[in-house]
Amino acid sequence: MARRPVLRRSSSASLSACAAVCVCLASADAAAAYRFEASEAAFDATYAATPIDLTGVVVDEAGSPIAGAEVTAIGWGSGAVNDGEIAFTDAEGAFTLATLARRSVLLRVEIDGYYSEIVPADLHRPLAEPRADTGAIVLTAQRLGRARILVGGDTMFGRRFVDSDEDGVEGEDGDLIRPATREADASAVLTFLRDVLSSADYTQVNLECPVTDNPATAHPHKSYTFFSYPETVRALALAGVDGVSLGNNHMYDYMEGGVSDTLVNVPNAGLDWFGAGLDETMAKGTVLYRTIRGVDVVFQGFNQLVNDGSTLPEYTLTASDGPPPKAGALALTATGVKDFMTADATGRFAIPVLHGGSEYSDYPTSAMRRRFTQLVQLGAGVVVAHHPHTVHGVGLYDAGAGPRFVFMSLGNMVFDQDIFETYQSYVAVLDIDEAADGSRAVHRVQLIPFQNEGYVPKLVSGAWLARTGRHVGHLSTTLPAAGAAGEAADGLTGAVVFPSGPRVAAVSAAAQYKASDQAETRTVPLASRSTGPLAHVRSSAADSLAGLRTSAAASCDYGREIMLYGDFEDSDVDDAFHEGSMWSLSEFRTVQNSVVRSGTGAMVFLRKSTSTSDVSTYMNNRIKFEPGRKLTLSGYLKGDNAGQHRIQVYWYTSGGTSLSNTTVVTRAAGTYTWERFTADLTPPSNAGSVRVYFRAAPPASGEATTYLDDVSLIEWEGTVADASAGLALATPNDWSFVRCTAASSSLASLGVTTTHRTYTLAPSTP
Repeated sequence: MARRPVLRRSSSASLSACAAVCVCLASADAAAAYRFEASEAAFDATYAATPIDLTGVVVDEAGSPIAGAEVTAIGWGSGAVNDGEIAFTDAEGAFTLATLARRSVLLRVEIDGYYSEIVPADLHRPLAEPRADTGAIVLTAQRLGRARILVGGDTMFGRRFVDSDEDGVEGEDGDLIRPATREADASAVLTFLRDVLSSADYTQVNLECPVTDNPATAHPHKSYTFFSYPETVRALALAGVDGVSLGNNHMYDYMEGGVSDTLVNVPNAGLDWFGAGLDETMAKGTVLYRTIRGVDVVFQGFNQLVNDGSTLPEYTLTASDGPPPKAGALALTATGVKDFMTADATGRFAIPVLHGGSEYSDYPTSAMRRRFTQLVQLGAGVVVAHHPHTVHGVGLYDAGAGPRFVFMSLGNMVFDQDIFETYQSYVAVLDIDEAADGSRAVHRVQLIPFQNEGYVPKLVSGAWLARTGRHVGHLSTTLPAAGAAGEAADGLTGAVVFPSGPRVAAVSAAAQYKASDQAETRTVPLASRSTGPLAHVRSSAADSLAGLRTSAAASCDYGREIMLYGDFEDSDVDDAFHEGSMWSLSEFRTVQNSVVRSGTGAMVFLRKSTSTSDVSTYMNNRIKFEPGRKLTLSGYLKGDNAGQHRIQVYWYTSGGTSLSNTTVVTRAAGTYTWERFTADLTPPSNAGSVRVYFRAAPPASGEATTYLDDVSLIEWEGTVADASAGLALATPNDWSFVRCTAASSSLASLGVTTTHRTYTLAPSTP
């Protein structure tokens, strides 16, 4: 295999040198406060000194190998040792990046004639694994008449970015963006997403704030007002963003002066814009026309939300011709949508960008669905939406000319929210073809998942990428037939969405994918007639629970894991390793790597007999669930001279009001290997969110070490009264657990058969 000679930033020798230093540090730490610290330091040194090979294969859309593609590693922080490593694919399309440090990287895959792909590679693998594999990386042919457009969600650089503690003073420790270095600091926020944003022909996001350096005229009736300094928006252009929609409910946050400043500062930053104006006529005239690699495209932005805090005409959020004229976003109305499609979008591939719906929701509202379907009926090529700050599924609507994609909510791209369900998101990559007869169609759709950690977007790899892909697929599959109970079905359905190698695929037709089924039967011992929660152990990332059958009459529940971070793995690609940022940490409760049940990370609790209190950890965020549903908490503990361990559950309303708490697990002191705990939870009737506390007590003597790993919080979403007749489940989905209760008390065990349905992309014409 051809490999270009490169100047390595590090090598096996340098890794060994690092290991020697770390071992010395470990020896020096032998007399530290806890013996565990020395053993952990020694393990970390071994881990750092044990390289890993990264393999993969590069193919075209037909599945044919691509020889000669250049594969370059991109790394930061402790992963910078891998940065710049290069390999080339051989005749079979295969490549190997040998002896890398075990720090995850992005890969830039490029060759003339194809779009470059930026894909994450999970190198945080256990020591027993000498290599990691990306799977097939599919490249799309680049040609005239094909445009690659990337769309992203809600974006702004204000509020907690510039004032993290919200005390009104900027430039303090902890602020990500400081007065003297705003452009550079905003660019740093985009560090880990920059390569993706710049990889498309045209990249467009929602800029959800005015851009001004004079925030003196805040909307007097709004609870939340946002703005970004002009220097920070320049960072978007430098990162590869080409255009922004201003059609949103925050464009009027600083009244007419804020809008006026924005209409100057955004183009001065090098960005196209659309969707707002100093009056309605101007806003309607901001239609953005672009010809991208021979494809004629048109954008316009619309805002559904008119009032916030006041219904007085002078404080509405949308633009008006008056009298008197008023600035703001372009309103999302049936008439406005029709005018755009019939007067402005004729003869072009139309991409209307909508802002509306219900915040922190999983599915679009009836009003948004009406606009989605109307736009496709009028000929929109795709529809893009945001505002909920959470991701929705990918929709499809067929008005007679074939199904069109509707991205019902892209979630946040760059935002400062600290609400749990807003952390995972994605950008969508659309390849659009224009034929010789002038017709245009979506050729291919890929979703690129990422998470916002500390307000910084970071691509995810491995299990986290797969989980996000299944989540979006689940929301697509379970999209209701109508926006509200009692309404007639409107024809909006879900696309087929599933993880596919280092990407997530979204397809609109059965011919574009393959699905294969395989049955698995387990004989499960019963305790009080119940199996307890049984994990759906997937054969691949795109494996869904398609069916369930029991050997005897039994009621069964199926549900999803909603804690997400209970495996303590480090699945994002950034400059840190196992930072555990979603958990409350200290020197006595931290994520460590030397003692794990699975993967490469677990929580450890350290106590001594002289300690005067328990040590506790918990997730920094409450976890939302559907009120009225039952939950199950499950996980694993390990103790070495451990004190008593207690697990407490604290219940809150959906809005965060504290309700009650209870201890659900108590593990006696002692030394024990990994053992499972399970607690079925019945929330208070008015509860809608939860937080779990894990508390380790001091031992009777000496030092105590307790480990926690593979924690799941299962939300039970569906029930079948008798699974012996069999149950078919819609797929793709993210149901991860089942539990069954036998009808007969005389049974000692129950046969449980689950059907695994695995999705793969079908070969297609490049």
